[in-house]
Amino acid sequence: MQKILLLSLTVVVILFLGSLSGAFGEMMSNAGVSRGDVFRYSYNCYFNSNDPTAVPPASFSWINQTDYFLINVTGVSGPTINFNTMMRGLNGSINTGLDNINVGNGAASMSGYIGPNEMCNFYFMSPNVGMMGRMFPSSNTSPTINDTLMMSYMSGSRLTSHFTSAAVENGANVNSDFYYDQVTGMMVQWRQKTIQTNGNLQSNNTQMMKVTSSSVWNVVPEFPTSLIALIFIVAASVSVFAALAIEKLKRAPELMISGD
Repeated sequence: MQKILLLSLTVVVILFLGSLSGAFGEMMSNAGVSRGDVFRYSYNCYFNSNDPTAVPPASFSWINQTDYFLINVTGVSGPTINFNTMMRGLNGSINTGLDNINVGNGAASMSGYIGPNEMCNFYFMSPNVGMMGRMFPSSNTSPTINDTLMMSYMSGSRLTSHFTSAAVENGANVNSDFYYDQVTGMMVQWRQKTIQTNGNLQSNNTQMMKVTSSSVWNVVPEFPTSLIALIFIVAASVSVFAALAIEKLKRAPELMISGD
């Protein structure tokens, strides 16, 4: 009986290590999204100024006729994410783009309409990056996360990584805020404000994208296969150890009698 239990324990340990290796491999994957994941956003622009001669950027008029902006993940290979973009207008017009990004080093390749020029390289980042961590861990020049905070969306509250940037472009101050879901590394909100000052006159341009729905968060979360396997192996291990303990207790009286 004891030999059978020891053999069973050996088999369980081997299975456990194999499952653990698979689980760690899954955890170390740089991409936090999967093929078929879809994210839909609102896209709006705002303009205000005390300069009577100032006019909003020409693109604002058609951007504010956006029905939605959509990102569809078409494939994932290690840290590389392939995805399509689609901007649908209220009049039914459609503009599409074909894109990929490596969330390990931040390298991206894009064609077609891929959304705002200031945003297109930052739709994804590496998942589970906390404060002061690099958005793209393999890049020494990667932006770093400024802080983490809970943000509320239609699908519920999510822990996000927040990245900010500030620059001066053509004499205007440009301030941007990027928010990413920590679990998936997916951009959930972007806001860029451009302030142009001329003496006492000031013009403010604001662009904003915000997630409105997702195939990832609008469904009941599923446990990864590796996690289910780990639970099964751990339960089996506990059972084998319990059986060994019971067998040892049964043999104790026999040993005592034998000793007498």
